[in-house]
Amino acid sequence: MRKLSISFIVVFLLIVILNFSFVSGSTMYNGVNNATATFKNMSYNDIDSSFARNDIMRMTGLSVIRGNGNRLYYPTNKLKREEALAMILRLMGREKDVQLAQNSASGGVPGAAGTTSSGMVDSWAQGVITVAKNAGLLSKQEQSLDFTKNATRQEIANWIAKGINLAPVYGKDAQYVYSYKDSSLFDADKLPYIEATIESSIMSGYNNGYFGPNDSITREQMAAVLSRAFNVSYAMMGYTKDEGYIEDIERDNVDGGVRHTYVLKNDSGQDIALVAESSPNTNYDFAVLKNGNAGLSSIISNGDRLTYYTNGSNVIFAETANSSIKTISGTIDSIWQGSFRLVDDSGNSYVINYNSNTLVTMNSVDASIDDLKFGETAKVTVYGDTATNIDVEYTDLSSDGQVSLGDRQDSGKIVDIETDNSQVSITLDNGSTYTVNADMPVVGTGAAISASDLKVGEYIKLYFSSINTKTPDEIFLEDDYNKPVAVIRGSIAGVSGFNPKIQLNDVEMYKQGQWNATSSYAMYSLDGASVYLDGSKISVSDINKYKGYDAYIMLENHYGTETATLVSIQSGFNMSYEGSIDYNGNTMSITLSDNRQVSINDGTIILEDGLLVPKDQLSKISEAYVSFARGGAANFISILDTSAPSGYYYVKGNIINVTADSITVGNYYYYSGSEYGDESLNNNEWVANGDETFYIGDKTYIVDNTGNSPSNIPYNEFLNQRYTGSNYYSAYVVASDSNAIAVNIRPLSSTDRVSKAVLSSSSGNVLTLDNVMDWNGLNNKWELNTSLDSIDATKAVIVKNNKVVSANDLKSGDNLYIIRDGALGIVITVQQ
Repeated sequence: MRKLSISFIVVFLLIVILNFSFVSGSTMYNGVNNATATFKNMSYNDIDSSFARNDIMRMTGLSVIRGNGNRLYYPTNKLKREEALAMILRLMGREKDVQLAQNSASGGVPGAAGTTSSGMVDSWAQGVITVAKNAGLLSKQEQSLDFTKNATRQEIANWIAKGINLAPVYGKDAQYVYSYKDSSLFDADKLPYIEATIESSIMSGYNNGYFGPNDSITREQMAAVLSRAFNVSYAMMGYTKDEGYIEDIERDNVDGGVRHTYVLKNDSGQDIALVAESSPNTNYDFAVLKNGNAGLSSIISNGDRLTYYTNGSNVIFAETANSSIKTISGTIDSIWQGSFRLVDDSGNSYVINYNSNTLVTMNSVDASIDDLKFGETAKVTVYGDTATNIDVEYTDLSSDGQVSLGDRQDSGKIVDIETDNSQVSITLDNGSTYTVNADMPVVGTGAAISASDLKVGEYIKLYFSSINTKTPDEIFLEDDYNKPVAVIRGSIAGVSGFNPKIQLNDVEMYKQGQWNATSSYAMYSLDGASVYLDGSKISVSDINKYKGYDAYIMLENHYGTETATLVSIQSGFNMSYEGSIDYNGNTMSITLSDNRQVSINDGTIILEDGLLVPKDQLSKISEAYVSFARGGAANFISILDTSAPSGYYYVKGNIINVTADSITVGNYYYYSGSEYGDESLNNNEWVANGDETFYIGDKTYIVDNTGNSPSNIPYNEFLNQRYTGSNYYSAYVVASDSNAIAVNIRPLSSTDRVSKAVLSSSSGNVLTLDNVMDWNGLNNKWELNTSLDSIDATKAVIVKNNKVVSANDLKSGDNLYIIRDGALGIVITVQQ
C-alpha cells in the first residue's frame, strides 16, 4: 500500500512538473481568490462620462477607493474630509490600523454624526480620524475640524504630501505655490507640503491660473489625484510594480478546469509567468483594466504591454497600455543611445526607443543593437514608442560594388578631425575614419559650410555610392538632436517620478569663466542621461540619494526639449582655475600652472566651441577653464582657444591710391615718431609698416561705412569714384597674400581691440558670443573677457573660407577672430 502511495505521488509530481514546464527559469505569480469581487467593484454604472473613468477603476482595482454600493461611485459628489482621509490612509497602507481603531471606538449610531475629541465626525469614520491623527496627517488645529464637511483642495494637497512622505519645500525653494493668482489664499502652515504635491505633478491648478485652495473637490477629481500619487507611493501598500510584453498565453486543462498562464518578459529581461486558474477546487485570477474596460485576465492578448502589481507571490492587478503593436518599414536616419529615427517611404519620421529586450535581426539572423547602422533599411515592430523587434534588410550590391546613393551610410559623433593640405580626415565614435575634400559642402544646418568647418563633438551622417570606399559622396550635419545648449550647475533637490526629471535649486549657467544665476529652481528631463558620482557611474534613480549635492550638467536640445544628457555629481568643495594646463593621457590627469594635479574621468564635462568633446581633445590644447573638487576630479572643463589666426593678413591705414587693379594703404601717423605707413597685425598687435599695395579684383568685397548705414561699392565703381589719397579715406583690409578679400572703408579707431570668441548664436547682425578672449599685449597672452557677450556686426566685414559672407552664413561653434571698437565689429574672420 505504501509503495502504491509513493508511486501515485511520483506520477502526480511528474504531471505537475509537465504542466508547469513553461515556468522553468521564470518567476511565477498566481492570481488571488477575490479577483471576481474586485472586478465587480470596478464595474461602476455611473462613471462612463467621467473624465477620471480609468483612474476610478484603477484605484478601485488596487483597493485605494471604494464605491457607495449598488455599483455606484457618485463621481461628481463633493468629497467629505473624513472620506478623503479614509482614501489617503488606504493609499498609505494603513487600512488595517483604521479597522482596529474603529473596532475599539465607542459611541455613535452608524451613519449619524457626533461630537468627539476629534471634532465632528460620522461614526463610521472615527477610526479614520484616530489613525490620521496618530499618523501625523492632522495638525493640532485640524483635529477639531468638522470632518463631515467638504474637504478643500489645499487640505487634500497637504494631507497627501504628508501621507506619502513627500519632502516639504521651504523658503525660496517654494516657487509653484506663488505662481498662482490666488496664492494669498493658501494657509501658511500648509505651503511647504502643497508645494511638494504640485512639484511632484500630483496636483495642479486650473487653466485660468488659479489653484482654488478653498474649493471643494469631487470624488472623480480625488480619484485622479490618488492615481498620480499612487505612482509614487504604491510600495506603501505592499505592492511591487513591473512592466513587460505578453509573449505567449498558455492554456492547460487541470482538475476539471482551466489554467491560463500569461508569459511575459519584463523590462529587466526576466521571464515572468502570471497564472489564473478556474476549477472545481481552485479559483484565482487578477483584475485587469484594458482600453478603458474592466475585466479579468481573459481580456489580455498576445503582444499587450502590461503594467502589473504583485504582493508577495500574488499578482493583484494589471493594466494594459493604450498603445498597440504596429510595424513600420523605413530607413534608419539617425541613432542615439536608447533611440533611433526611422523614415518611411512617404517621408514620415518616427523616433523609436529601444532597450536591452529589443530583438535585433539582420535578414532574420540574430544580431544586436550594436549592429545597427545609419542608412540601413529596417522593419520595426513597435509597441507605443518602443521597438520590440528590429529586422534589418541587406541591400543587394551590383557586381562592381556600387550602390544607390544613400543605400550605404554611416553616422555618429566626430571624435577627431585632422586636416592635411586640402583633405580632411574625420573619425567617428564608432571607430571609422573617412577622408573628404576640405571644400566638400555640408548640408543640414541652413548655412553655407564645408567639411573644413566641421568640429569634434558634432553629429554627422555620411552617404556613399560605393560599398568599399572611405570617401563619402555627401555629408549631412545633424542639427536637431544632441545639440548643446549650456553647462549648468545647481544643488540637487530630487528626481521627479514621472518621466524622470532632475530637480535643482540655485541654478547657475557657465558663461566665459563665470557662473551666472539663472533661477532658484528648475527641472530638466533625464532622457538617456549618463550620471556620475565623483566619476563613478550611478543610475538615474540613485540621484535622490544625493539631495543637497552639487550637480554639473550638460544640457542638450532633444527636438526642442532641454535635456540633461551628462550629470556629474560632486561631493567635495568646489574650486576653479583658468590658465595653462598639461594633459597626461596615461594618468588621466591635468597639471595646472601651479603644479596642482586634477584627475579626469568619464563624468568630466569637456566643452570646446560649445560642443561636448572626448578627453583626448585635451592633449591638443594648452589653456582651459577648470572646475574641480578640492583634492578630487574635474567636473567641468571649458577649452580656451589660444591658437593664432590662420590664413589672413589684416591691415589698417589711409587710402593713398587706387589703380585699375589695386589699392595702396599707408600714410598713417604713429605717435612713436614721424614714421608714415599702414599698420598690420603681428602677434595680435598693430605694428608699423611702410605703404602696402593689395590687388583688387571682381571678387573683392568693398563696403563704405562712413555714413549712417553700410553701402556696398561695386568693383568698377570703386575704381572710378572718389576713394583716393587726396580725399582722405581710410580703411581696414583683410587679405590673403597680396590679394584683398575685403575692404571696410571707415574711420580708423585708436581704441580698437583684437578678440577671439566662439559664436553662440546670431540674430540679424547681432552675434552672441561665448568664451570671449582679449589679447593682452602687456602679458603677451589671451585673457577671458567676462563682460562682453555680443557684438554688432552691422558695419563689419565677415570673412569665411576666403570670401565675404553675411551673419546668416555663420554657424554656432564658429571660432571668430574679431577686430572691434567696443561692441561694434569692424573685421570678423572665421578661423579654419
